Amino acid sequence: MKKIVCAGAGHGGLSAALLLAREGYDVTVLEAKSRKELGYDWHDCVWLPAFEDIGLVPDNPDFVYPFFHYTYHNPAETMAFSVTKGSLDRLRMVDRRYILNLLIDECKNTGVKFEFGKNITGAIIEGSKVAGVHTARKEYRADLVIDAAGIDSPVRKSLPPVSGVQKEISPDKIIWTYRAYYENRLNKPAPDYQNIYFFHCGKPGMDWLITEKDFVDVLVGSFSPLTKEDIDRAVADFQRIYSHMSDRILKGGTVQKIPIGKAIPKFVWNGYAAVGDSASMTEPMSGSGISRSLSAGKILAETVINIGKNELTQKNLWHYEYDYLKKHGESAYSDSILREFLATLKPEDLDYFFEHKIMTEKEIGGGKIRFSSPAEFLQKVTAFVPKAGLLPRMAGAVLKLRKAESVKSALPKEFSQNVYSCWLKLYNQL
Repeated sequence: MKKIVCAGAGHGGLSAALLLAREGYDVTVLEAKSRKELGYDWHDCVWLPAFEDIGLVPDNPDFVYPFFHYTYHNPAETMAFSVTKGSLDRLRMVDRRYILNLLIDECKNTGVKFEFGKNITGAIIEGSKVAGVHTARKEYRADLVIDAAGIDSPVRKSLPPVSGVQKEISPDKIIWTYRAYYENRLNKPAPDYQNIYFFHCGKPGMDWLITEKDFVDVLVGSFSPLTKEDIDRAVADFQRIYSHMSDRILKGGTVQKIPIGKAIPKFVWNGYAAVGDSASMTEPMSGSGISRSLSAGKILAETVINIGKNELTQKNLWHYEYDYLKKHGESAYSDSILREFLATLKPEDLDYFFEHKIMTEKEIGGGKIRFSSPAEFLQKVTAFVPKAGLLPRMAGAVLKLRKAESVKSALPKEFSQNVYSCWLKLYNQL
């Protein structure tokens, strides 16, 4: 049976490791952190079917609870609208470390081996394939390296140009996120479950505040690196609005980089497959990546199992990329284009959208923008906004949205360098 090394204990890598081990594969997970330190000390939103698809049900009420609704606020904080529970029934808020421990325990039960405290320095390259990974003290050889080492993966960065795998995630496809849990002085949830603020304190990005019984969950998100002044200003403003939020941080208080663009154009090579943040597999409008990573891990495992005794070449592994992009690509394309357009707006533009009901609960739901057709939102904006300066950017975004369908249909089912190169040109235009 083939030997699999998973570089990093990310959700997608663990999902693939679990399913492959169930089929008898020899799987080892190498993780730089200790098990106790693993993962962000955060709670995040997940889509329950992604867990059900890999045979897990996160149901511990101490760590999993319902997701009620979002309330969106315009930059001037003069208007707000809510997306109600009806569209969010299968979403749950979960403790990330609980989820990781659930996955690790299940992996161990199926025979996956774990080695914590292993700092991976790069891939072992032999000829034109990945043959394993280097750590500071040892080589780990494998038939397949699953790269779940995150946005700054040392494995992805060490691949040679001939692999065609993008080494760096572009800064304009990253959101810098501060997350902290403050004491709730009132010990009582507020009626509005999650309050989301665009251009909070004039900063391009999106912040939120969620009130729970025991804590107040604060996120400060920026499209450029966060400064201490950015964080202090946003926190102080939330304390002004929400008197139950104290100065005392119960946990968190760190800044992380999260990819929020579409997936990198190629995430497989000979003996190599990236999953999760290593391949930028998040929802571009929210940065949430757990659900898509779990799904990607399942698709990758199924691909490897179907390859069977054949070689794990980029041609054979391409079926993983094809199936993932067919399932998640189109929504990621349109969401990424819309997010990039919204990032070009000024606070007064977004205020206008709220005030003239161009953006309402109909357009936003489930943490993402939803429309009956990909270009509906921008066409609606074009019809109502009298600001000529926005029109070129709108037109460019509408054009990209119309190209998204061609990109999906042109995706080659079988890998060949010539056909892939033609598709890549289209993909890079989005």
